[in-house]
Amino acid sequence: MVHQPAVFLHDRFLAKTHHKEDAVTLQVGSMEMRDMMLEAEPKLFYITDHYRKFPFVLIRLSALSKTVLKEILAGRAAQLAAMPPIKRRPKKAAKKKGG
Repeated sequence: MVHQPAVFLHDRFLAKTHHKEDAVTLQVGSMEMRDMMLEAEPKLFYITDHYRKFPFVLIRLSALSKTVLKEILAGRAAQLAAMPPIKRRPKKAAKKKGG
């Protein structure tokens, strides 16, 4: 499986280009938000079966302008910036061989 480059903000997923679809994958705040976006702009937003149970939308590149992309990413970035930081355990140092 080929992994597409992704954009993270404060260790949280923001967006990436989709590996099969001609689209950008965007995580949204909730399933309710996703459903509202799908209903409001069906020519811009859609999902595949893979995303049916998750708060993600796919954004059609063919229907996306730079202005709309900036607005969508800025809005989601503001939501992520307002969230508390993710608490991660410190990574363990790698053990040296033959030391």
